[in-house]
Amino acid sequence: MIATMRPDIDHPDEYVRNTTARAFAVVASALGVPQIMLFLKAVCQSKKSWQARHTGIKIV
Repeated sequence: MIATMRPDIDHPDEYVRNTTARAFAVVASALGVPQIMLFLKAVCQSKKSWQARHTGIKIV
């Protein structure tokens, strides 16, 4: 699931990023936050784009 949704984290369209953040939040609540904590940490500390960091914060 993460591999499928990963490109949408830094998508130029804000609607796509918001939908992705909501979907990741649902997955995190189902699996438990510790299961995806390393992924969230990497996204929130991304140097690639501000959109990725912004989406990571929205997931939290």
